[in-house]
Amino acid sequence: MRIAHLILTALALLTTPVMSRAQYIVTDTIIPERIVVKSSQFGITLLNNLDTYLSNYNHEGLGLNYGYEVFRDARTGDYRWKYQTLFNATVGYATQGGNIQLTGLISQNWGGYHPFRVAKGLTLLAGAQIQLEGGALYNPSNGNNPAAAKLRTALAASGMAIYHFPFRRSEWIARYQVDIPLIGMMFAPEFGQSYYEIFGLGHANNIVAFTHPGNNPSWRHTLSLDIPIKTKRHSTTLRISYIADLYQSRINDINCHIYRHTFSIGFARTIFKVKTNNKLNAYSPY
Repeated sequence: MRIAHLILTALALLTTPVMSRAQYIVTDTIIPERIVVKSSQFGITLLNNLDTYLSNYNHEGLGLNYGYEVFRDARTGDYRWKYQTLFNATVGYATQGGNIQLTGLISQNWGGYHPFRVAKGLTLLAGAQIQLEGGALYNPSNGNNPAAAKLRTALAASGMAIYHFPFRRSEWIARYQVDIPLIGMMFAPEFGQSYYEIFGLGHANNIVAFTHPGNNPSWRHTLSLDIPIKTKRHSTTLRISYIADLYQSRINDINCHIYRHTFSIGFARTIFKVKTNNKLNAYSPY
């Protein structure tokens, strides 16, 4: 029996697609305990930046974007919860007339959600998210203040709608997510205050501001579509996404907005652990 059990476990692992939303075979002894969906995407970003610390004009251009997501399903007590980790990096080049502006931003978000199945194939999720973002806008042509550092953290309200629908003998997954920062803090120098004054002379009073929707009305929308692609040897899940990341702030007489519209494509893969003699049912994060 021991040998038979090992053989069954090995066969289950070998026949599971490496890149897909897998189909799980559940028996009394072979049950996925924890399922994790990971995705990586590359995209093109349309930039629209304004920061009156640097310039009174909008700068528009293009950027490159990389996104990485981990989405997993876990049990906490008698309830199921969804956990999400998001990493996003953008580098860009924008212009206004003959002036150049370089953009570099990195963000890391952690979210927790409770699901509500409202109809066949449709699940709504409500939760909260911790956001952390840093980077800079850089205008090479500026004299005294060529760069504006960006560093902020916030607690955001977050929600999702996930819809499964059949299409051409397979199941596609559409997902919409919205994240709205509620309270937080950010690095916010005064208008005209140089970084030499702050870090060289130590004039660092009041450079951290409390943020809320009144002075920092921002939000992010994400729409994605997961498309299974089957070949003779394995299945792959293709993910196509559109992200509208709309950041705004009005603090210390400085107006700023960083609008990023990103169109990206990548792949998602499903990973799970097998645990024996466990009566939990198999389930997917989606």
